[in-house]
Amino acid sequence: MLTIERAHELGAELEKLFLLKTAPLAIRLIGRDEIPEGCRLPSEKGEHYALCQALSYVRRTRNALAMFPEDHWCLWPVINFRQGPLSEEDVRTLSATYFIRDREAGYRHFSREYPYIDEEKAREGMVIAPLADCAFVPEAVMIYCEPSQLRQLLMASKYESAEITRSSFDTCDSCGAALVPVLNGTMPYNVSIPDAGEFERGLCGENEMIFTLSADRLEVLAEAARTLSDRGFGLRQLAYDLRPDYPRPLFYDNMFKKWGLTSGGPLWEIPGRR
Repeated sequence: MLTIERAHELGAELEKLFLLKTAPLAIRLIGRDEIPEGCRLPSEKGEHYALCQALSYVRRTRNALAMFPEDHWCLWPVINFRQGPLSEEDVRTLSATYFIRDREAGYRHFSREYPYIDEEKAREGMVIAPLADCAFVPEAVMIYCEPSQLRQLLMASKYESAEITRSSFDTCDSCGAALVPVLNGTMPYNVSIPDAGEFERGLCGENEMIFTLSADRLEVLAEAARTLSDRGFGLRQLAYDLRPDYPRPLFYDNMFKKWGLTSGGPLWEIPGRR
């Protein structure tokens, strides 16, 4: 079972293995009586954040935040996490604002596909902290990363079980698209793209993506990343090497012989790779 201390170790290790520029985020849904020590509520200072801003604040400053309905300035996360009730009229009205031309298609999307937290999992708020310093055991971990880092995260997530990571892309409400499927337990890993609000108000870089995972996969992901790095396939080991007839592993050469294709040439014997 994941402990706070182990979460800290894995958070620090993931930052090094994937050369992350900002902190991986520990996320947990909480009640009002569960606010961990050291987690500030924006509303206590008369401030309000969009959830994307809160995520950006924590991963960049490494200070923890707790977010309850009164701390939010964007309505979509309040809806995602069932912290604001919706009438049928509300659904009709809001679905018409969701960047979908066909209003009926927008209504169907908002009614059937929009990411809502499962009712039995809904809580009053959430806490966000750097994984390497969190004061709680996370339920989910969010990693903001560049495409090359995402490639390595996907390699690691696939390594143990050949499970191909799915994606949950939405160009509006990317925080909900990234988090809710993982918290609901329907996706152990999830790839998302920051939406326009994350770019403008959450200060996401133009090349940043979001990789979210269930906290119970942290050990598996880190072990896979370690193994790939030891075998010379970590982010630190990869380098440009553009040339024809490059050295190949022996099993490549054997298969080319079997197929009657050009074989021979130098064998791939790079130190640290096998």
